[in-house]
Amino acid sequence: MRFTESVLAYRRSRVVTISTVMIAIIAFLDWKVAREMSFGFLYFFPIFLIASCFGQWQIAVVSAICAVLREAFGPYNHIYFLPRLFLAWGSYTLAGWLVRGVLANFQKVREQLTEIQARDRLLRDSEEQLRVLIETSSAAILTLDGGAKVVQANDAASRLLSAEKNGLLGQSIAGYLPALAQVPSDHGAQVFRTTMECGGKRQNGETFTAHVCFSTYIFSGARRLTAVVTEAEASDSDLPVAQADATVILTNLEQTVLRGIFEGQTNKEIAGGLDTTESAVKSTIQRLFTKLGARTRSQLVRIAIERLGNEFQVGRAAKASASDQKILSK
Repeated sequence: MRFTESVLAYRRSRVVTISTVMIAIIAFLDWKVAREMSFGFLYFFPIFLIASCFGQWQIAVVSAICAVLREAFGPYNHIYFLPRLFLAWGSYTLAGWLVRGVLANFQKVREQLTEIQARDRLLRDSEEQLRVLIETSSAAILTLDGGAKVVQANDAASRLLSAEKNGLLGQSIAGYLPALAQVPSDHGAQVFRTTMECGGKRQNGETFTAHVCFSTYIFSGARRLTAVVTEAEASDSDLPVAQADATVILTNLEQTVLRGIFEGQTNKEIAGGLDTTESAVKSTIQRLFTKLGARTRSQLVRIAIERLGNEFQVGRAAKASASDQKILSK
């Protein structure tokens, strides 16, 4: 409801009618009843009613009419007619404007409360839809804190890991998805949004290959990780569950490309960071496949996580080989 509408839910015509009747009654009382005193103070009430749905200039006009009637029918000495008329008109007008301002503020507060309530309803609806989406998802959805402990899990995660849903909460994910527990979680680590293929283990000891799509973010000042996990079908091309050989030495170029893959960058983005061509990046990725025994980029992500504390350390980085120089120069 806008301010131009009556706060009391009256139509303007009805407000004008009621105010007119009130003003006429007050003038009649001043004319027929009053002898030593005036009922002019009662004019404030129809003015307040007018102020509920009319503008400032309408209030000023009604106030002028009330001031004239007060002087015409009130028991006053006409010697001081003009000063009294001006003071009465000013008092009525200012009082009407004050009421109008109060009602305007009230209306604004009311509209803000209505808007807040509408937003709250939308937020609750969105939260409910998100909850239903998570709970009915066929993919396992896990949320981890900075210590790699499970803070949220859906029913699909319980089925995938063969563990009670409530039993998963507070447990370290390292017992189920070791590679996921190794994702950097300190505040200095950058935000990751990527996919990987890694080995998983159910609570009953059964192992499986998992496809994991995960992202890290900051929630209430703390590091969080959310992962969507699905079980990969067995294939001859699958990477063995055992970790890749950590003794394989990677050149600076290979480390840079591997880190770019881990960070979810495309070949074009990696090439832009190295100031080289996409074909050079593709050649380096093929070398990584051969060296690390991987067949897909998602498998390289898992290997990158396993090597974060080793080959990605600057102190142990190897110098670019002659073959790397040739690739970069292409």
